[in-house]
Amino acid sequence: MVPQFRATTVQWIVALGMVAFAIASRLLVDLLFPGAAPYAINVPAVLAATLIGRLRAGMITLVLTSIITWYAVVPIQFSFRFLAPSDAPRTLVNIATSLILVLLAEFGRRSFRDLLHEREARIDERDMLLREVDHRVKNNLAVLASLLRLQQRETPHDEVRIALEKAANRVHSLAAAYENLHYDGGDVAVVRLDEFLDRLCRSLAQALAIGDSVRIVVTADRCLLARDRASAVGLFVNEAVTNAVKHAFAARPGGTIRVSLKGDQGHATLTVADDGVGLPDGDIRDGAKGHKYLEAFATIARARMTSDSDATGTCYTLTLDEMP
Repeated sequence: MVPQFRATTVQWIVALGMVAFAIASRLLVDLLFPGAAPYAINVPAVLAATLIGRLRAGMITLVLTSIITWYAVVPIQFSFRFLAPSDAPRTLVNIATSLILVLLAEFGRRSFRDLLHEREARIDERDMLLREVDHRVKNNLAVLASLLRLQQRETPHDEVRIALEKAANRVHSLAAAYENLHYDGGDVAVVRLDEFLDRLCRSLAQALAIGDSVRIVVTADRCLLARDRASAVGLFVNEAVTNAVKHAFAARPGGTIRVSLKGDQGHATLTVADDGVGLPDGDIRDGAKGHKYLEAFATIARARMTSDSDATGTCYTLTLDEMP
């Protein structure tokens, strides 16, 4: 009962506001063209009242503006009598036309409302399906990693066991990157890369159990990137950070890994740098496996990769163009 009373009150307020607008418009027109187009001035007020306050507000505005115009504008002024024989038919035609306008505006408003509700329902359905797909992919990756580890325990060959362990670890890394690429609504094809990298690095810090010995510092500008490219960038960061945690601080008690993202007008530069012991020259020149994985991920992300390593640490740089 109370919501209905409030809705009625709002509709009356809208209607009276539009009536006041029609009166003010009439007074302004009469300064230049007294009595011109008496009922035409009411049309914008009636239309606006219907669209804003719904059918009731439109009908109230129609009735009040028609009565005021008939009484105060149409000759004889300040009287409900007509001066010319055509004034009465003209009044009826204008009122009927305004009534049709109110009905059409209400029909359009309801149609737009229904379309909006349908669109929201489709978006909700799309979000649900995407979350379901994400959930299934993550589960499938977890199953695959488990199968590889099971096969690793059963094989008697050391080389095969090591290869299966590395494969399982990379599948686990893929699952970790994909898990952080979750969908939060909005454009399904575009990802906030800065937020994604922050989530991914926090997840890596927990998964690698680095504690206080190694710090992962993320500084990222707001940046949008296509979902498929962001997935490859996530794999690149996952690989680079994991390698740094495992090998960069072998002769040191710890260090810092910095993940930096700087974006500007459709371009972005991503760097993953550590202050560790650096890589042997052959690891980069001769294309060690880890470096090959990074190059592959960069290719999938449609990015250019450069690398630099010396005794003060290792730095990988991705240059992303044509974003998102």
